[in-house]
Amino acid sequence: MRTVLITGATSGFGKLMAHAFLNHGDRVIATGRNLKERKDLFIQERALFGERFLELNMDVTNLSQVKEAQEEILKQFGHIDILINNAGYGLFGALEDLKDVEIRYQMEVNFFGTVNVTKTFLPLIMKARGKVFNFSSVFGFMGFPLTSLYCASKFAVEGLTESLRGELAPHGVQLCLIEPGGYRTNFGNSLNWSTQDDSSFKTQFQNYKNLHQKIASRKPQDPSEVSYGILKLSLKRKLPMRKVYGKDATFSHYFRNFTPSCIYFSVMDFVFKKIFMRESN
Repeated sequence: MRTVLITGATSGFGKLMAHAFLNHGDRVIATGRNLKERKDLFIQERALFGERFLELNMDVTNLSQVKEAQEEILKQFGHIDILINNAGYGLFGALEDLKDVEIRYQMEVNFFGTVNVTKTFLPLIMKARGKVFNFSSVFGFMGFPLTSLYCASKFAVEGLTESLRGELAPHGVQLCLIEPGGYRTNFGNSLNWSTQDDSSFKTQFQNYKNLHQKIASRKPQDPSEVSYGILKLSLKRKLPMRKVYGKDATFSHYFRNFTPSCIYFSVMDFVFKKIFMRESN
């Protein structure tokens, strides 16, 4: 039986992955902020899977909580076969409008949270010669206006993961970047859209929000494609460096990586102008 640790397991991809791995027969450790106090979140899982399902409080930005969770898992299981760094937070808005506390929190959750968890649990992962999945995004390989800090946090996760892949390979640990596009999760509803009343970017900001809402109203992609896709990946002998999920992300990935830079940025400049600078009716 494999032991799987999932951060940000209270909703979205995290909760779906918990289901996928439990149904496969694995032991799942679901973590999240104040998780033990939110008894309604995992009623079904507790009833169906018993001792194969463990809930732990773990805010990835709180290093003492991360270390407490590591000590508990070490005492109970002694190792981790799979770590999934899924916890994330989205901050959208023009850089000029973002508050310092918002900027730092974006990096604390998405980047330093991944660092905190990975570093703390490495001894348990190395003991099992395990696998680590780090959640990035389509915005982890391409920049987009009004998402500069979110993109920066995911670009940082990409650099961290690529570097650790080679660093940990001699110890039998494999890493994989997960790069999803837009899916039907609660991520869009939990975004922090930050702006100022007198912002110089008011037109761009409103146009982007309108676009985001328009895309969200269309038939979205099924997030189980990602959760069960990661389960299938975890069963492979060798992990790929990255796995892109979603038609939108797949198109963006090929366009970004196989188009000459001069053409890519010319096209994107045209697209950005059409999206962000049109006047509202």
